[in-house]
Amino acid sequence: MPRLKPAELETRNREIIVAARRCFLRNGFHQTTTDDICREASITPGGLYHYFGSKEEIIAAVIEDVAQEAVTTLGSLVQQSADTRSSVRALVSVFSQSLRDPDLDTATRLDVEIWAETLRNEKLAEITRRGWAMRRQWLESLIERAKADGVYSQEVDSNGLANLIMTMWLGLRLGRVLWREDFNVDATLDALFLMHSGRLTQTDVMQPLTSAAPSDGAGGEAGLNF
Repeated sequence: MPRLKPAELETRNREIIVAARRCFLRNGFHQTTTDDICREASITPGGLYHYFGSKEEIIAAVIEDVAQEAVTTLGSLVQQSADTRSSVRALVSVFSQSLRDPDLDTATRLDVEIWAETLRNEKLAEITRRGWAMRRQWLESLIERAKADGVYSQEVDSNGLANLIMTMWLGLRLGRVLWREDFNVDATLDALFLMHSGRLTQTDVMQPLTSAAPSDGAGGEAGLNF
């Protein structure tokens, strides 16, 4: 294989990663072969292994690339926003638009397949954790700025809120895939935003959530106040 300049190597590496992700999205990563990736990237098997030693390395590169792309996209939103409050609003807008993206389900199915594999493959699990850690760290930094600017209360734990946001995002994606037409995106997002703004329950009837039994000694579900 002819010697390539560093910039050319980086470009070709990126082309292979993009081609592999297209194959994984189309067929799933278990069903995708290295031959499929070679055809998609217009490269020979020998050329492919010049960049990646195994299919596992390609999967890892795709996971890291998707995470970096997400953080870069989110970072550009913040740079384009006038202040922290605008940044939070921009994030909410992206959250809503992404959940309505018709291609989201395909990406979710690929993620589910990867998550299942991480239960058996610790190396892949660590790479996946690093990818989500990148997103969480970005969210934590935004939340810290929001606290400093008075958008969020000082009581907010940045790590806890970042984890909650990511968990809700993943749960909403899974709900769309699992429940299909029974998952009303608009109604679900409306409920989420009501909850976020503290308007889910009327103030005059709001009671704390508790699992304690009522004073009259009755048991069972009557002790839960929602």
